[in-house]
Amino acid sequence: MQLYNTVLRRFLLHFLLVCASTGPLSAGAWGATIAVGVANSPLSTPIFVAEKQGYFQDEGLDVVMVECPTGGACLKQLLESKVQFATASDLPIMFRSFEAVPFKVLATFATSSQDIKLVTRTGSGVKSSADLKGKQVALVRGSSGQYVLDLTVLAAGLDPRTVTTVDLDVNRLPQAAVNRQVDAFALFQPGANQLVKLLGADAVVVKIPHLYTLTFNLIVLRDKSGVSEDEQRKVLRALERAVDFIKAEPAVSMGILREHLKMDASDVAALWPDYRFALTLSQSLIATLESTARWAIQEQLVKAAAPPNYLDFIDVRPLKRVRPSAVTVVK
Repeated sequence: MQLYNTVLRRFLLHFLLVCASTGPLSAGAWGATIAVGVANSPLSTPIFVAEKQGYFQDEGLDVVMVECPTGGACLKQLLESKVQFATASDLPIMFRSFEAVPFKVLATFATSSQDIKLVTRTGSGVKSSADLKGKQVALVRGSSGQYVLDLTVLAAGLDPRTVTTVDLDVNRLPQAAVNRQVDAFALFQPGANQLVKLLGADAVVVKIPHLYTLTFNLIVLRDKSGVSEDEQRKVLRALERAVDFIKAEPAVSMGILREHLKMDASDVAALWPDYRFALTLSQSLIATLESTARWAIQEQLVKAAAPPNYLDFIDVRPLKRVRPSAVTVVK
C-alpha cells in the first residue's frame, strides 16, 4: 500500500507539472518531493546518474525529473515556479539576466567545447565555415548554437550579418530536415546527432573551431524557490556522487545516458569524449556570462548598455558547504 501511494503521488505530480501546471508549486506542499527541470541533453548525465543510482533518495529527497527540450525551456519552467530546480547552459542564463529575474546558479556540473555541431547537406556549397556567407542557417534563437555560429563566422573573417538565421524548433527536426531552403544547422546535442541520422548519406558535419566552452548549470529561484538551503545542499551532494560515479564507471554512465535519451550505443560512445563532468562554481563562469552578454548587447539581441553584475546571480554558499575546493568565484 505504501508503494502504491508513493507511485501514485509521483504520477500525479508529474502530470500536474508537465500537462496542467499553471501556478506555483512548492516543495513543502509535497513533503520532500522536488521537481527538477532536466534538459534532454548529454550534459544532463549527472542528473540522470543521480536518479538512476538512487543518490537523491539517499539524501531523503523524492525527485521528479521534468524533461525539457532545451535548457532555456527548463529555465522558463523554473521562472514560472513549475519546478524547483532547472538545468541550463550559460546562454539562457545570460539572456534571462537582463530581465532582472530572481534566480541564482548553485553549480556547474558539465562543460563542453564541442556540443554544438554545424550540420549541412552534400550539395549545399558549405564545405567550411568560410562558405556560410549568403547562406541560411537554422538554429534555436537565444541558444549556444547562435553564439557559436557568430564566433565561427567571425573567425572565418565574415560579417555575421551576411548569414541569415532561421529559428528552429528542436521538436520539429523531421520537418526541418526536409526544408531545402535551409543550407545548414547550428545545433546542440542530441539534436545534431538526430539531424545527421535524418539526413542519412546526405549529411555533412562541417569542422568548426573550438572557440567557446559551454557550461551546464543547476539553478534555483532566489527568493521563492520553495526549497531550503539544506535541500539545495542535498541535491548538490547527490550530484557530487554522480560526478564521481561517472569518472569511476564511464561505461555504466553511458548506458544510463543511452537509456534516458534513447540513443544508440555507438552514438553515445562517439559523443562521450566531448563532455567533461565536474561539480564546480568557477570564476570562468562569470567571464563566460560577461563575454556572451557583451556579444548580445553588440548584436542588439538585448536592450541594455552594459552587462549586469553576474555575482548577483551566483550563490556560493551551498556548494561551499558540500565541496569547498570546487568554488573559485570571488565575491
